[in-house]
Formats: sequence, C-alpha cells, structure tokens
Amino acid sequence: MRVRASAVFEQGGKILCMEYIYGGKKVYAIPGGGVDHDVPLHETIVDEWKSELGVKVEVGDIIMVGEALGTKRHPQTLHIIFVAEALHGTPKVRPENTHSLEIAWVPISKLNEYPLYPDVGKQLYEYFSNSAQRSISFTQNCMERGYW
Repeated sequence: MRVRASAVFEQGGKILCMEYIYGGKKVYAIPGGGVDHDVPLHETIVDEWKSELGVKVEVGDIIMVGEALGTKRHPQTLHIIFVAEALHGTPKVRPENTHSLEIAWVPISKLNEYPLYPDVGKQLYEYFSNSAQRSISFTQNCMERGYW
C-alpha cells in the first residue's frame, strides 16, 4: 500500500492547492506526496512543500485519513491529511520539482464543485464549516519507549 501525506492550509476562506491537468481536465491537489521508506510523515510534508512550493510549512494534527482502492493504473493508497498551521514564505510552483501548472486558492464554499485530489472536498467543506473543528491528535513516535 502506498501512503501519501498532505496538509491543508486555509487563509481567508480558501485553501491552497496545486493545479494540474489530468486527462485534459483541471485537477486541484492538496500539497503533499508519497511517503518514502523510513521518512516521518511530517518530514515528508515539509520537504514536499519546500521543494514544490518554495515555502516552509508548520504541520499540525490530522484532519482525516482516507483510503483510495487500487486500480490497474494506481496502487491502493492511504491518504493522511494534516492541517497546515502556518506558512512561511510566498508559495510559488517550482517547475523543476513538480508537474503542477500553478497554485490555486480554492474557496471552501466551492470545495464540493472542484475536482480535488484526493477526492475529499465534501469532508474538507464540513471540517472548515464546523465551528468546532475536530482533528485527530498525531503522535510522532508511538514506540518511543521501545518495548519490543
């Protein structure tokens, strides 16, 4: 199973996405990437945001976890989506490190209408529209005491 870690940054009622063209259609991706062997999730996100967008991101807790079933073209993928608590710098696509065309600020009010990757627009709309936002606490090392 492939694991993809990403983070959602909200500002002014919009979330930061990366715009791609797939199959002749625009798709908006939550910035992040595949997790390499032995690389911590937060480190993956920080590295992806820096290399693809040229910014430093502070990663918070998990907003949601979702599974994309495998197909002939794509492996089964576990998506772990965090909240991006702060952004340092101005995001700009770095074409040497991504196939993204540009950044896009997607209005939260229209998340259900945009083709989002992963396809969690409805869930993100509910998360940001709920005044009592819930997240899942993230433990960076749940084997710290090494009992085994």
